[in-house]
Amino acid sequence: MKHLNKAIALAITGSLLAGYAPSAYAATKTVDFANFPVNFAHLNWQAVTSHSAASGFSYALGSGNGQRTNQHGVSWPDSAYYDTVLGSGGYTAVNGWPMKSLVLYATEKNGNWLANGWNYTQDMAEGASAVDDSARAAIALADDYLLNGNLTSYQSARDLLTFTAYMTTLSGKVYNFAWLDAPALFGWDPVQQGVDKHFMYRSEFVKRTQYPSALPNGDWMDAASDPSHILKNASNQPVAAPPFISHPKYSIYMDDLRDPTGADIAPVYDGPLYTTASGGVTGYKTGIKKTWTTSTHEIGLDDARNLWAMVKGLHMLQKLKYTNGSLTADQLFFAKFLENHIQRMMNNVLAYNLSGFDSKMASNLLIAFTDYYRLLYGTTDYGTYTPVLPANSNTTATYDDRPSQSTLYAQIDVLLNSITAKQLHTTDWRNGIFVDDATAGNWYAWGELQIYALSNVYAMKRSIGQTPAQLNGLLDIITYSADNFYGLEAYHYIDGVNNFSRTKERITQIVGWNAQFHTNSGQFAYQNSSLVVGLKALAEAYYLSGRSDAAAKRTQYLEYAKRVATWFIGNNNALADMYDGAPGTGTYKGQGAVFDGITVNGGVPTVNRGAGGESSAEGLWAMIHIKKAISQYGLSSSFSFDY
Repeated sequence: MKHLNKAIALAITGSLLAGYAPSAYAATKTVDFANFPVNFAHLNWQAVTSHSAASGFSYALGSGNGQRTNQHGVSWPDSAYYDTVLGSGGYTAVNGWPMKSLVLYATEKNGNWLANGWNYTQDMAEGASAVDDSARAAIALADDYLLNGNLTSYQSARDLLTFTAYMTTLSGKVYNFAWLDAPALFGWDPVQQGVDKHFMYRSEFVKRTQYPSALPNGDWMDAASDPSHILKNASNQPVAAPPFISHPKYSIYMDDLRDPTGADIAPVYDGPLYTTASGGVTGYKTGIKKTWTTSTHEIGLDDARNLWAMVKGLHMLQKLKYTNGSLTADQLFFAKFLENHIQRMMNNVLAYNLSGFDSKMASNLLIAFTDYYRLLYGTTDYGTYTPVLPANSNTTATYDDRPSQSTLYAQIDVLLNSITAKQLHTTDWRNGIFVDDATAGNWYAWGELQIYALSNVYAMKRSIGQTPAQLNGLLDIITYSADNFYGLEAYHYIDGVNNFSRTKERITQIVGWNAQFHTNSGQFAYQNSSLVVGLKALAEAYYLSGRSDAAAKRTQYLEYAKRVATWFIGNNNALADMYDGAPGTGTYKGQGAVFDGITVNGGVPTVNRGAGGESSAEGLWAMIHIKKAISQYGLSSSFSFDY
């Protein structure tokens, strides 16, 4: 490795060195983005209709099917709130809007996706749909409209934003997961998927199990329990156990362990046990207290991503106004709706110490805050947004007030400084990495949005009149990471040895400063999309610098982005198209699915032909941006590498 000194080399385990072992490269492969049109068919299939005026999610409060429940100190907007905020007819407008939510997973049907497609699949302990994935998809679709003017993408993004808004509490907190109509969507598996019930833990009781523990200690898998006692049928196969916790159809999974005051409200429940593979429940593991959750009012990446997606929605409306001269009455209602949700979410975020977030969370928030600030107080390609909602949201409450310009700008700098402080400078291969704990040395390739977030800040500050001289330090920080760790070691887009052979041997994670590569660990879309869009944003930010090499550097960073993006079209250790956009033979061929990843067993890569919500949203986001860069800046659409 280019920056490996002897001391570090001695400390690195075989997993790192295995990724760098000399190889014989026998052939050259050329991939071409021109052969991969952006296709939303699979994403559109996965975004299911989840509300009408008479069915699905309802804006009524209660505990029945489709209702939002006020409980444990958490409250939801009701029809009166929407009328107060949006004005006369506001609730009627909201209730009439289509809503779509992205189903979490799509599993290959009968082992042949080409002929049979996929089954909708939910997580039996988390939910059927998530804000996190729906917001990702909304961001991708919004960018398609903003970059390419695709009005269908505008409407699709709006439908998803209506769902993510629905999941936002009155005080701006976000619950991540929701249940849908299990028999209608998941009936292909009547035992587990197709019932309106769930498990409490992802890996608990999903098989018929006889636990010998007479006195369980309350943990979900206590030391006295024996997972080897999973019951098997005559063919020696484990037998699925049915889920046992009921939930209403179209309900938000309010799975809190503590209420907003900190009081303990974690569920305590009994888990069913079996003595035979075919019989019913014969006993219960009692007094299990839940200690883990992913759908809670507490702040997380779902809050940040939802805020980012909502701000993208405002950008879409500004472009519509710029293009058409004005917004329609319905679009004005939607603008107020988005402004109100953004203000509630921002006030919730601002209640926290923003310098205390890790760099991934901080990057997501920084993107949202920066995009919002630039839209309201800077300039964009389609002008500056003028809010249509009063700063107090037409209410006497304060949780839905618009944060002041000065507060927003100050917190942007807090987030900016928090991220840049995580950049590591060394004389070895780690030089330029963003890492939260340099002593522990743990890093994961998913969601590396730091370059994208910082480049957005640079562009925003230029848009409000700051000079290149004032921002030279920020630009140098961004390029330092892009030109060192990320380019030379993590993604190898600068490493041209053996005709860029190592661009398919990227680092997936580092644990204790021991790296794993594509050659010996799993890989998926979210490890690549953030760098694709980040390097493109850096290219465009650098062009604003006025430096003598601005044009050349823009082209260079765009080329780097393209090299990272080639993972989606065959530049990976499976040599497989991970984005299925190319036309071909098969009923479901070329519909834009993005496969769930590549696993490596014994050095042999295998493609997971599932095509879930996160994969498709992240993959399409990358493809939208890189194909726009290729067409806008005249890049070659092809790339060759040895393997």
